[in-house]
Amino acid sequence: MEELLKFTWLSRGCSDYLTDRYSERKESAGALSARVNQRSL
Repeated sequence: MEELLKFTWLSRGCSDYLTDRYSERKESAGALSARVNQRSL
C-alpha cells in the first residue's frame, strides 16, 4: 500500500504525459472515426 501511495504522489500532475499515445496523435480524425464506428467485428 505504501508503494501505491508513493507512486500516486510521484505521478500526480503527469497524467497528460503518461496518457498521451503516439499512435493516437498520428491518426487522423477520419481514420479514428472509421476505426471507432465499425459496424462489424
